[in-house]
Amino acid sequence: MIQELCLFLLEMTAYYFLSINIAYGVLLILSWMKITRFKMRTRKQKTPEHMPAVSFVIPAFNEESLIVETIQTYSSLKIVKEIIVINDGSHDKTFKLLQTMFQLQKTEGSDVLYRSITQPELKVLEAPRMGKAQALNFGIEHAQYEVICTMDADTIPEIRGVETCLAAFAHDNKLVAAGGVIQVLNSHTLKNNAPLSEKASKWLPTFQRIEYLRAFVCERLGWSFIGSTVLISGAFCMVKKAALKRVGGFNARSITEDLDLVIRLRREYQGEKHHFKILPVTTCYTQAPGSLKHLRRQRTRWQMGLVQTLFNNLSLFLHPGHGLLGLFAIPYYWLVEVLSPIMEMTAFIVVPMALYMNWVSMELVLTYLGIGLLFNIVITLIGIHLDNKYVSRAKNYSYIKSIFHTLFLHIGYKQLTSLWRLCANFKALSKNKSWGEKPREEIVHQA
Repeated sequence: MIQELCLFLLEMTAYYFLSINIAYGVLLILSWMKITRFKMRTRKQKTPEHMPAVSFVIPAFNEESLIVETIQTYSSLKIVKEIIVINDGSHDKTFKLLQTMFQLQKTEGSDVLYRSITQPELKVLEAPRMGKAQALNFGIEHAQYEVICTMDADTIPEIRGVETCLAAFAHDNKLVAAGGVIQVLNSHTLKNNAPLSEKASKWLPTFQRIEYLRAFVCERLGWSFIGSTVLISGAFCMVKKAALKRVGGFNARSITEDLDLVIRLRREYQGEKHHFKILPVTTCYTQAPGSLKHLRRQRTRWQMGLVQTLFNNLSLFLHPGHGLLGLFAIPYYWLVEVLSPIMEMTAFIVVPMALYMNWVSMELVLTYLGIGLLFNIVITLIGIHLDNKYVSRAKNYSYIKSIFHTLFLHIGYKQLTSLWRLCANFKALSKNKSWGEKPREEIVHQA
């Protein structure tokens, strides 16, 4: 009986991961098609004479280590007309630094709004601790332009990506929300508002760079190509202010407010020909957790927010009224993002047992694992090619080194993050909605 059950689970997990790899392959092909089509369109389209004005809304909680450098980066972009920083009850020197470096003065008739004397486009809102979603909503209330761009305080915008997103809104009046490819910041030194190329010295950020590359370049661009975008990361998300007001802004009860927002917008615009896009261009660089402790917190929150949002929108599952989004994208997130840690832990238990009991041969297991690793290496290398040549155009990745990074990523690191995600699945109904505090590393602008 035990042997039959074990072999059944082995067969089930084998077919499951085979199906996932096929899905990854299809999404990669779709991503390639997205990049090719985008390249052809941008060649034909003229640069819009008038870009829509955009308000950058940046929530900040205990960001003293980099808030000044971040604002300086935004202010240097010529297209920026309004930057709104919401000091969300910080108990460090975030507000004091802003006040000193940008000479903030309280606006007459308001107890919370400050304006900069030296940077006219900068507004700072001093607010009690309310959480990221509410802080964003508070900032949006004070935004005066038609397009809102939410960004995290630890992200560095990329001018080409910002302009490309604004051009997309100028060309497509049906566009509701847009984002791009987010890269992991691999340097703490900036020159001309771009991170200097540095050798990756820490294994944890290196693994996350590969993960981001695969998630954005090899997967999300594919969903965007077939009009099934589910998530536009809050680290850089441009959305029409009217659309935000239509759904009541960000949901303070959501753990992952960016995923929740996009799905609510998709539901709100069901039946209307409106668009949600991920564009094949780097929009920003963001800091990644530098310790296992903070990486665990991040991945736990992401997984809990995913499960929470999917449960809250069960009606989308296999709903033909939502087109490919309901028929394929939402089921994919259930079957891959939610179920995969369960299947991975199942395999982690039954494979050693089957080997120990001689129910399967070592040659068969090694062959299966070898094929899986080879497939993942190929996916990574194609993603690197697409990023280096079309997306970032910065040659951020080395082909040879990335082969080894991908190999080691699947030995220990992948299993650890799967364990965290598995635990998060069971914590998904938790009432803790805090967006928490992530340690930041100082960013330096080089002359």
